[in-house]
Amino acid sequence: MRCLLRWGMPLMSLTALACGAEPLPMLEPAARSFSFAVLGDLHFSRPAFEREQTLRAIAASLKAVQPPLALVCHTGDLVSGEDANHRQWDAAGMAEEVAGALACITNAFQVPFFMAVGNHDRHGGGTAYAQTVLPLFARQLAVPVTRPSFAFCYGNACFVFLDYMEYKATARRESDYRAQQAFLAETLAAVRANPGIRHVFAFGHYPLWAVATPGYENARFTSSVAPALAAHPADAYFCGHTHNTGAWVRKIGETALTQIKGVAMDASDPLIRMEERRALLIPRPEMPYGWGYLSGPLNGHFLVSVDERRVRVQFRSGDKVVRAFEWQTPGHIVDTTAAAPPAPRTVTSGELAGAMAAALVFTAWRPAPSAALIYRPEQWAEQEVEAGVIVNGEPAGTARIKAAPYWAAFLRETRVPLPAEACKRLRPVNDVTLTNPGGAVFGVGSVRLEVTLADGSALSSAVCERFYFSAPQPGGENSAHAAYGWGLIPAALRESVALGEPLGPLSVRF
Repeated sequence: MRCLLRWGMPLMSLTALACGAEPLPMLEPAARSFSFAVLGDLHFSRPAFEREQTLRAIAASLKAVQPPLALVCHTGDLVSGEDANHRQWDAAGMAEEVAGALACITNAFQVPFFMAVGNHDRHGGGTAYAQTVLPLFARQLAVPVTRPSFAFCYGNACFVFLDYMEYKATARRESDYRAQQAFLAETLAAVRANPGIRHVFAFGHYPLWAVATPGYENARFTSSVAPALAAHPADAYFCGHTHNTGAWVRKIGETALTQIKGVAMDASDPLIRMEERRALLIPRPEMPYGWGYLSGPLNGHFLVSVDERRVRVQFRSGDKVVRAFEWQTPGHIVDTTAAAPPAPRTVTSGELAGAMAAALVFTAWRPAPSAALIYRPEQWAEQEVEAGVIVNGEPAGTARIKAAPYWAAFLRETRVPLPAEACKRLRPVNDVTLTNPGGAVFGVGSVRLEVTLADGSALSSAVCERFYFSAPQPGGENSAHAAYGWGLIPAALRESVALGEPLGPLSVRF
């Protein structure tokens, strides 16, 4: 959408962006201090709509916030769009599911609701989103809204909603990316021309950069919008899709951009810190600020409070504040509430040698032999390969690595229990090698050791920061699907060996 006019609902003063280079309209002084909530990945599913309980709990926790709640924003996948067996609904099923989810969310909050389109929201051919969700935005804004990319202003802030486009960059025409890029440039130009706009908040379903889930991003989308958001600079980009939660600042050239990610449907208690289980995909020198969890808390959401200069963000579980941070200058974040990191534990060789149990744990990728396998999960196990495990120079078991669809690469954990003799050889720094006698193609990442000590306490090593592949990345006539695993991992974080050679040794440290 290239032009928005004026908000027309009673009791609210929303003003939309002017077309082209026209200045932004003047905003009402009463709206200079306000709050908005950000939800991610609710995945409402008919007929039970079981997420309604989560939604109502979040809404109840926000009733008395100050400044009062003005908006609810969602980062996509409002609905599931499929049955329990992952069969996608048709257009009629999607229409019922989307309408039910919108009724739940608007009734619960009683404030304007806006969302970025998610991949599940496009099931059923995308007609339900176009015919039900976009008209809701049009009624709230009192102007036509015909595309997932749109923008408006509230108080001293501009809200920009972006279309993630597609999983595969080739699925959308170059003109679609250029059109959204032009829309974003025009929007930010209008913001710069209006001195009353102090803040810019952007929303999309896909992360601009995945942090712990390789492949859950669209590099073409990122390259088309991230430089403009960083250069403006936008206050933050809110997203979902990976079902992780957290906030990260990443340097883009000489500037920095804040990405905040959340999920409302997945509850984890206690929350597991990403770096305790996964290798991070952003090189640490590029990330001046960052924290995250593999999942989210019960009734998880973000509450954002905006005033003239400052933005305050609470990461919440219902009305409990899990973490809080703020900024006056985009990209320069200060924590105001944060749990102390766990105290480091040192362990001796004697304690490790007396361990009652131990396991090698990692995530893996193995290419499917054909595209048809992606849709036949009952055959994934048939494509597994065996890799020998060597710990500190001695055999310690066999790892079975299964083929998986592209969306599950490096996603699920493989656990290899170590025999008692291998436990006796554990030490604070361990060499781990995976053999590949069959010459199979696979990759491993997020490698760590877990032990149960003699006193019954559990201990995990640090996670290896690099990913390891059993062959060099294919080139020439090899298909994009065959090369998929290598392309998921930044070059600075991956190592490859010749096909058939052992992977390692990997240094695994307690």
